[in-house]
Amino acid sequence: MSTESTPYPDGIDERHVRPLAGWRRHASPLSLAVFGAVVALALTGLLGHERLWEAQGGSTSLTVHMPELIRNGEFFEMRVSVESDERIGELVVGIDQELWEDMTVNTLIPAASDESSEDGEYRFTFAELEAGTPFLFKVDVQVNPDILGGNEGVVTVYDGDEVLAQVAVGIGVLP
Repeated sequence: MSTESTPYPDGIDERHVRPLAGWRRHASPLSLAVFGAVVALALTGLLGHERLWEAQGGSTSLTVHMPELIRNGEFFEMRVSVESDERIGELVVGIDQELWEDMTVNTLIPAASDESSEDGEYRFTFAELEAGTPFLFKVDVQVNPDILGGNEGVVTVYDGDEVLAQVAVGIGVLP
């Protein structure tokens, strides 16, 4: 049995295998500072926050609640609330196709009795809405990874084909 040590490979010598001493033996405090800055930035809401868009059309109020800024690849919830002081015979919610371009819609609650694509918007038809009765339409959406910059569009509430209220909304998408 030989007492010689195995020679180091080319480019490796004793200083590479010797234990480090002092500050060099610990991780850099810079990594902790960068991590702390990311956490602080996230807590400010600058990396994504939600917003309410509201519109009033006669006796009908429309509210859209969704993120104003989000990262691509993430899921988000879009809530469309409708309330009217008058009866709506055939409630229809229209969403511009541009708003959902390059997005995947996963869930619609409640399910519409009819879904169509007309005049550059997706239309979801529901039953009548009695005066003073709140209606909430919830949509779960995923932002596809190829979006950069964001999308804008209009959400419209109809009674059949008659426009009751509409609001322009937008979602910014970060890489």
